[in-house]
Amino acid sequence: MPRIPRKQTPDPRKKKHERVRPQDKRYWKYEWRKLRNTFIKNNPLCNHCGRLAEMVDHIQPVRLGGDFTDIDNLQSLCNRCHAKKSGAEAHMG
Repeated sequence: MPRIPRKQTPDPRKKKHERVRPQDKRYWKYEWRKLRNTFIKNNPLCNHCGRLAEMVDHIQPVRLGGDFTDIDNLQSLCNRCHAKKSGAEAHMG
């Protein structure tokens, strides 16, 4: 005779929708969030394609010497253009 399986209770240690946090903790500070929100409000379109921007990106990567909070080093990008740019930078070194 077939058995009805018991209800599986979820593991309380696992979080269902855990956010992926960037490694650099500066992105979670109030100053960056405020700068990002102001920048994207003033520059709502993607610098590359003109779509609605969702990301604020560093033109010169911070790891390569770009200034983290310099407005001249920031640009608004949509997710697609940001992924392209980040992928190209990752392959450059």
